[in-house]
Amino acid sequence: MSVGVTVERLLDEDLFRNALVGGGSGIDNTVAWCVPFLAPETMSIDSGDEYSGAAVHLPLGQFSAGDVGEIVHRLAEHGAAMLVVSCVDERDQDDLLDAIQAADETGVPLLAVGSRVTFREASRLVATKVLAQDTHVLEYGIRVHRILGDVFARGGGLAALAQTMAQLSDTTVLIVGTNAELLTEASPPSSRAGLAPAAVDRIVELLATPARTNSMGVGHDVEVVTMEIDGSTIQAVLAPVRIAGAPYGLLILVEPGHPVPQHDLAQHRVMIEQGVSLTGSELLRMQSVREAEERARNDFVHTLLHGRFTDQLELVARAEHYRLPVDGRFAVFIVTTPAFNPQDAFAHRIGREAERAVQSVASDDLCTLTAIIGSMVVVVRQMRGRRGPDRDPGRVNEELMTFGTQLHRAMRQRLWDDVRVSYGRPFNGAMGVAMSYREARTADGLARRVNAAEVCSYADLRVFAAIEEAATSAAGQSFAAEMLTPLKRMDGQSGNLEELVLAYIEESGNLNATARRLHLHRNTMLYKLERASRALQMDVRTTEAQFMVWLAHHITALNDVVGALDEELSPPS
Repeated sequence: MSVGVTVERLLDEDLFRNALVGGGSGIDNTVAWCVPFLAPETMSIDSGDEYSGAAVHLPLGQFSAGDVGEIVHRLAEHGAAMLVVSCVDERDQDDLLDAIQAADETGVPLLAVGSRVTFREASRLVATKVLAQDTHVLEYGIRVHRILGDVFARGGGLAALAQTMAQLSDTTVLIVGTNAELLTEASPPSSRAGLAPAAVDRIVELLATPARTNSMGVGHDVEVVTMEIDGSTIQAVLAPVRIAGAPYGLLILVEPGHPVPQHDLAQHRVMIEQGVSLTGSELLRMQSVREAEERARNDFVHTLLHGRFTDQLELVARAEHYRLPVDGRFAVFIVTTPAFNPQDAFAHRIGREAERAVQSVASDDLCTLTAIIGSMVVVVRQMRGRRGPDRDPGRVNEELMTFGTQLHRAMRQRLWDDVRVSYGRPFNGAMGVAMSYREARTADGLARRVNAAEVCSYADLRVFAAIEEAATSAAGQSFAAEMLTPLKRMDGQSGNLEELVLAYIEESGNLNATARRLHLHRNTMLYKLERASRALQMDVRTTEAQFMVWLAHHITALNDVVGALDEELSPPS
C-alpha cells in the first residue's frame, strides 16, 4: 500500500509553488494519486472511494466558478486530499471566493494554477513524488529488516533486538507480553539514564490493555498514541505482535520528545512494521524453549511424585539439574479447581500463570517446583531444617498452613475463584515426596466429600488417618458394608436414607434443625428416621447407632479415595 506524500511537500514543487489560496489547515493531508474531476452528478455518498486521498484536478473552463464551492464540500465528504483548479487567471480569483471559504471550512487545500498545469502535468508530478516517497520508505524498510534480521539470526535474543531498534530509532523500546508484563526495555545511546521506572510502569499500564495485547487478527495495526505522564506529554508508536493471528504481546517505541517531527514518526512506523515480525519470531522461539523446559520439569516432578526413578544415580542427576537437594525435607501441595481444563487451548498459559503465582509466594531460597499433573497444579515445596527432636511439630504445621494459605490467595487473585489447596505432611529425602503427595491426594479427595476448609492438610483429617488401617482391613470393609447396605437398599422407597441419617448426625441429633436443612416436614423426618431404624435394626436416635453409621461412612469414603489412588499410583505391571 502506498504511503503517499503530503500536500505541504507538493507545494514546494515549481508546478504548485504559491498556488495555495485556501484550506491551509489541510496541508498535512496525504496524497496517494491524482484523478480528474468528472461531474457533480456522478458523486454520491454511496459511490466508490475514487476521490479518497486523491489530488483532484478540475479545469475551471468546464465548470462555473460559482459551482466550485459546492464541489469542495462534496469532495470533502469523499475524503479528497486537495483540489487543483486550473485555467485560473487574475480575473477569476475573485470568482473563487466561495470556493476559498469552503476550503477553509472543510480543510481541503485549494490550489489555483494556470492553464499550463493540465491534468497530465499534475498527475505526473504527484506520481513522481509518491513513487519517490514509496521507494525511500521501501529502501529504509529493507535496511531496517536486514539489520534486525542479522541480530535475530545470530541468536542475540529479545534484549539484543530491542537494543538494536533503540539505536536505529533513537527511542526507548519496550516489549510487553500478553499479560502486560514488561519483557525487556532498551534505551538509545543518546539517553544516559533512560525513562524512569515509574514512567515505564505507567506507560505499560496505559498502553498494554487487554484489547491490544490479546487481540486476534491478521497484520500489525500501527498506532501513534499521545499520553500525559507526570505533567509531561509523551508520544509512542506501537503495534501488537501477532503470529498467524495469535497475540504474543506489544512492541512500543517511546519518543524522546514532543512534538515529534513527521519524518521521524514515519521512520518509526517503518521500524515498528519491520520489528514486530522479528519480535514475534523471537517470542515464538522463546515460547518453544519454555514449553520444552516445562515438559521436562513436569516429567521430572511426575516421576518424583510416583517415585519411579530407575536408580539413585538417575535421581541425583535429574535433581541436581533442578537444584533439588535429595536429602532435603519436602511437602507436596495440590491446587484443584473445577474451572481448569487441561485440554483447553490456553492450558499452557494457565500453567505459566500458576508458576508465577507460586513464585510470588515462594520468594525465598528454598527449592520449589511447580507442575501441571492432569487437572491439578502440584507444588513440591522444600521445608526448612530436617527431621529431628529439635523440630517443633507446631511450628512445622504453622509453616505449612502459612504457605498453603498464601498459595490459595495467590491462585485466587491470578486465576480462579473456586480454588482448593490440599497438602500432606513433610517427609525426608526426595523419595519422601511420593509419600507427601499420596497424603495430599488423599486429603484432597476426602476434603471434597466432607466439605472441609478450602486450605486443608492431611493432618486436619486426623480421624481418617486414625482409621486408615482399620478401613483397609477386611473386617473394617465388612463392617461398613453391613451398616450402609440396608440404608442404601431402602433408598428407592423412602429417599436417600443414608444422606438423611448423616445429616441428622451432623446436626447432633436435632430433629428440627435436620428437617430445616433437608427442607422436610418434621413428621416426614420422624417417619424416615423410623424407616432407617427398622432397616438398621437399631434406634438411630441413640449415640451408639449414630457413631456406628458415622464410622461406616468415613470408612467407605476413605476406601473410595485410597482405592482410586492405588489404581493411579501403583506402578504398571
